[in-house]
Amino acid sequence: MFYSENKKQISVLNRRTFFLYIFKISLFSLVGWRLYDIQILDSKKYKTLSDNNQIDLEIIFPLRGEILDRNNKIIASNLKVFDLYLIPEKTKSINQTLNSLSKFITITFSKRRKILDLSKKVKKFEKIKIYENLDWKTLEKIETNKYNLPGIYVVQDYVRIYPYHENFSHLLGYISKPNQKDLSLPFISQMPNLDIGKEGLEKAFNPELVGAKGQREIEVNSSGRIIREISRIDSKKGKTVTISIDGRIQEYALNLLKSYRAGSIVVMDINNGEILCMTSLPAYDPNKIIKKPNIEYWNTLLNNKLSPLTFRSIQGLYAPGSTFKMIVAIAALKYGIIDTGTKNFCEGKIEFGDRYYHCWKTNGHGSMNIYDAIKQSCDVFFYEISNKLGIDRIAKVARDFGLGQIFDISLKNQKEGIIPSKKWKKNHLNESWYAGETLIAGIGQGFVLTNPLQLAVMTSIIASDGKDIKPTIIKDKKQTFRTNKKYINEINIVKKAMFKVVNERKGTAFNSRLDKIKFAGKTGTSQVKRISLIERESEDFRKKEQEWKNRDHALFVGYMPYDEPKYSISVIIEHGGSGASTAAPIAKQIFNFINNLNI
Repeated sequence: MFYSENKKQISVLNRRTFFLYIFKISLFSLVGWRLYDIQILDSKKYKTLSDNNQIDLEIIFPLRGEILDRNNKIIASNLKVFDLYLIPEKTKSINQTLNSLSKFITITFSKRRKILDLSKKVKKFEKIKIYENLDWKTLEKIETNKYNLPGIYVVQDYVRIYPYHENFSHLLGYISKPNQKDLSLPFISQMPNLDIGKEGLEKAFNPELVGAKGQREIEVNSSGRIIREISRIDSKKGKTVTISIDGRIQEYALNLLKSYRAGSIVVMDINNGEILCMTSLPAYDPNKIIKKPNIEYWNTLLNNKLSPLTFRSIQGLYAPGSTFKMIVAIAALKYGIIDTGTKNFCEGKIEFGDRYYHCWKTNGHGSMNIYDAIKQSCDVFFYEISNKLGIDRIAKVARDFGLGQIFDISLKNQKEGIIPSKKWKKNHLNESWYAGETLIAGIGQGFVLTNPLQLAVMTSIIASDGKDIKPTIIKDKKQTFRTNKKYINEINIVKKAMFKVVNERKGTAFNSRLDKIKFAGKTGTSQVKRISLIERESEDFRKKEQEWKNRDHALFVGYMPYDEPKYSISVIIEHGGSGASTAAPIAKQIFNFINNLNI
């Protein structure tokens, strides 16, 4: 019995094994046939599909870094905006969708025509941009009614924005698409459509602000339609750049300049060389330059005779006028031409060669020493000492005090100006130097040309007792300044004279003094039109109203506080008339404003 049951179990087991074997054979046969079908029979078909599908690398553009002022106020940033796109294949009818959309935004006939024409040229699944920078009210309406707008998609983007508009325009510059030359730059070579800085600090700090590109690996079919995303590396936002400019002083200074047509104000921290203010007028709004379309606004800037695109603080060249007299005084004291006891008599003019050289004060100043000559800005005194000095020694000292120099402040296109010498004239004009030209140079006229930043540096060097001040636009840049002791005695004499200019009667800036804080300085009036002898001897010549372009430039340089100098300033008002009546009062207001900030 036991044997019979055992035989029966073996028989069942054999049948199951047989069926399992048959199942395995069938399964392997099926898989084998499928592999044969794919690899042999349909190999051409799948090879074609494989060839038609391809892997593309798509660049993910980085967000540009921000620029901050010294108080961490954002002065260049990125604004989140929303653009409107249409995908043709997602619409039942493009015209029908546009009709529905026209309830919320204006779609002109020409705009509709352009969209329809473009839809015929692109692939049906490609997005067509139909509107930029939707305002919030319109965005809200479109999102609320999206079910009635098939094929319409809202896409987030970013645009560069300058929240203070023209306050920092020349400093910051603006961004735009790279040109062919830009594409060779290492930070942009792989991102040809990325906006980059074209002027100012935006351009200077492109490598830091641009950031790092990201990328995603995608599979697309033969039509270009995305099948799937294979991998993704996100982009990295550009670095934040903090500059030394104080936005409060910058704004205040620019508002003061707006009372005039053109000019510049530069303010520096004497202790560390940081530039706190660098304004230039007329200015422009960089937001309008980068806004599309910008042709009309751009043309208004190009056609403006006052050249709003010129950064006067570093590109405007002006005869420094009497602000140059401190340099001549230091040189004369250094080379032993004069001392504090030397006196020259001013009767209103001096005869030299075959012509007369006139003082600004027609009847003269009388007996002048170096203190009086700077205090009252006597031209005759400086004619006398310049003639004895010679132009080459004046030029040497001028360069030691920062004039005629280009500074490393991350701003390109600085104008060097002219500090003339005998060699300079021979090299540039192929002419010999004449002694009479030295007299004119001695009062900051003739060939002498400087820019406002150079004058602020010159004043900082004087105020700091001869330190080799180097200006910087970067906040907290570590700088050490060496003191040039060879001019220390001469500088102390000139500083006392500059104090008298502002704080003693007969000083040319006496009406601009401050009671609560003492500052020192020097006025300058830079002649732009030659005055004939008949005009000069006319009693009412200086009282006549001159046409704006024929008026003198008004200048002032100074520093505060007098006892422990911390801030220097240069003010230039183009065709502003007198430095005493126009530029010095502006410096007074700015010094008072800074003092009230308690920085």
